[in-house]
Order: sequence, then C-alpha cells, then structure tokens
Amino acid sequence: MEDVVRRLAEVVVRQQRFSEQLAQRQEQTDQVVGLLRESAAARVPLPDARSTAHQLMTKLTAQDDIEAYLHTFEVIATREALDKAEWAKILAPFLTGEAQRAYVALQPPASEDYDALKREILARLGLSPISAAQQFHQWSYEDQVPVRAQAARLSRLGQLWLLAGEPSASQVAERVVVDRLLRALPRRCRTTVGMKGPTTLREVVEAVELAEASAARDTGERAWAPPRRVNPAWRPQEGTSRPVPRPAAATPPDEPMPTEPSSHGPPAWLAGCAVHQAVPSGAPRRTVRVEGRPVTATLDSGSSVTLVQPGVVQPRAGGRSSILITCVHGDTRNVPARQVTVAAGPGSWTLEIGIVDDLPVPMLLGRDWPGFDQLLASTVRPASRELRGRKARSRKERRPRPVLLATESEKEGEPRPKPSPKNSS
Repeated sequence: MEDVVRRLAEVVVRQQRFSEQLAQRQEQTDQVVGLLRESAAARVPLPDARSTAHQLMTKLTAQDDIEAYLHTFEVIATREALDKAEWAKILAPFLTGEAQRAYVALQPPASEDYDALKREILARLGLSPISAAQQFHQWSYEDQVPVRAQAARLSRLGQLWLLAGEPSASQVAERVVVDRLLRALPRRCRTTVGMKGPTTLREVVEAVELAEASAARDTGERAWAPPRRVNPAWRPQEGTSRPVPRPAAATPPDEPMPTEPSSHGPPAWLAGCAVHQAVPSGAPRRTVRVEGRPVTATLDSGSSVTLVQPGVVQPRAGGRSSILITCVHGDTRNVPARQVTVAAGPGSWTLEIGIVDDLPVPMLLGRDWPGFDQLLASTVRPASRELRGRKARSRKERRPRPVLLATESEKEGEPRPKPSPKNSS
C-alpha cells in the first residue's frame, strides 16, 4: 500500500513540473510574437483611414442625392472597419455646397459627431423629419414621372418622417395619430398648439386643453363691456334746440385709377380656342420671320404661348422638350416644343414655341413674344386711322353747302343798276 501511495505522489510531482514548463514556454512564445508584431508594424505602417476613403469615394456634386451619398459613405466606412468616432472628420473633405456649410456651422464636439452632422445636413436641405412629414402630405402623383421612382420617393419621405430616431412600433403609431389630430384641429387652435411642438399624444392633448381654456377666457373678457359714460357738458339744456349738424361733405367724384387701361391703346384681339374652333376672320395677321423664313402669324392677345403647325417648325428628333397648353374649354394637352427665333418689326427674340398638329393657322403668336404689344399696336392702329378717315370724309361729303340765290337787287329789293351799253364806236 505504501508503494502505491509513493508512486502516486511521484506522478503528481511530475505533472506539476510539466505544467510549469508548459507555462514558461507559452510565456516565451507570447513575448516572441509580440516582438515580431512590433517589428513588422515598424517596417510596414498601417494604411490611413482618410487615404482609404479617398480611394473609394468622390466629392459630393450638385447632381448627387444627399441621402444616397451618405448611405454610400456609411456602407464603405462599415466595410473598411473605420472608427465611427472619426467618420465626421473623414467625410468633411468630400462635402461641398450647403452640406459643407452645415459642417462649418457646427461647433465641436457636435462637428465631430457623425449622427449630429448627418441631421444638420439633412435639415439644411429640407429633409428633416418635420419637413419630410410636410412633403409626405403634399405629395401628388405625376403622369410624366415613372411610378417606381415616385413610389421610392414617397417611401423615403415616410421613413424619414416616421423612423427618425429608431422609434418602436407604438411610437410610430403615435406619430401618425399626433399628425392626424394636429391637422384636424381648427386653424387658431392648430397654430397655438403647433408652436409648442408636441411630440406625444399626451403633450398634444394638454396643449389643446390649454389653448381652449385661453380662448374661452379671452371670449369672456370680450363679452363683458363697462357702461358707456356720457359727458354731461355735451348734453343740451332743457328748452334749447339741439344743434343742427353740419351738412355732410360731398363725396368726391370717382377718378380713373392710373392702372386703368388707356382708351387710346390698341384693342385686345382674341383668336379664340385654336384647338376646338376656327380662328375668327377679324383677327389681325402679320408676316413674321421664323428662323429666317416668312410666316403669316395670327396675333392672339388671349394666348400666353406661341403655337405653330409642324409644317412651319419640325420638332427635334429624339427631343424631350415639351410644354403644357390649356384651352378655354379646360382641355389640357402636352405638345412638343422647340427653341426658335421669331423676328418682326419690333425686333428679334428667341422663345420656346409649341408644335400643334391640328392648329387651324400656320402660326399663333402669343404674348410670350416680347414684341407682341408693339406689333399688335402697329397692326391695329393703321386700320383704325383709315376707318376714322373714311368716316370723316363721308361726314365732310354730307355737309350741306350754302345755296347762292340769283337776284337783281343787292339790298331791300332795289334793282341792281344795269350796266351802260358800250359805244359801238
């Protein structure tokens, strides 16, 4: 038995020595690895995070979407394992325009906080949660824009409004309820409550109750009025007649305002709806030059745009320029447009005109041409002068002329003395 105990004791001692040797060797190995790492770091410096960002990103331009740009930066910084405390300093050299001014306006330590910098940039560009909520409710569908792009824009506005600050599901629902309640309040109450900026339903309810109490108190104060006092010195004495009031001053006659149109100006011509009906025959016409070619243009003072037939001006191949026209009947259509030069007596200007296939006249010249008023005046006034001249001549021809009566007496019926006969000699 003693031999077994002695052998066991020897085995335990050997195991302890072996463990000590392993611990010493592990410590030596760790020291060697640390020395190797230090020497390697001294020989090969680690890459700078700013130089890495410059290799992977470009400067912000006016055509870039700021939300997409910041999202791209966050993805790159996360993938490259950049320290988030340095994100604001790394992003600063890439900012331009309003985003750069937002970074300069922030004071340390806010300028070193990436989240604070991001909120300031989005707020400067109208993408704060409050602005996003307003744009979300003012959004309307556009026929010319693809539906996928519009849906993405509306989704971004909704997320920026409802998910700002990473709220919970109940907080998101509360934001919707608060916004709906604020929009349903009366105008005066909504203005008073909105100035307090409530963010929870409880704050909205308390603000509304306070506004209603203040309005009720103000109404009560206005309802009560002190009795009106009458100065006894102004009362007439008994037995005396009341003073006769002075006659009211005559109302000054109405005078024409300076903004009234002058009676000597050219009359307004309206060619009518060129889309649904023919142009009146009395509309004035003038020959103008479109890109150097003569064209008979109908002057239409009731049109704010200039229209031509495709035979006068052809739309550019593959051109995307167009204008929206609306007639007096309410019909609206989108027609192709093109920049051309129109020249006439008043001068030459370049403007954008619409090209309508079913236009009843070669060209309908509208008020958007800068020389329209002068051209209309020079077209209408000569005809008016000629008409006035004809009327004056007709009145002059109908004027009664004096009738000369042949008589033998000069006065009082006395006979005029006969001339003495000449001597034949």
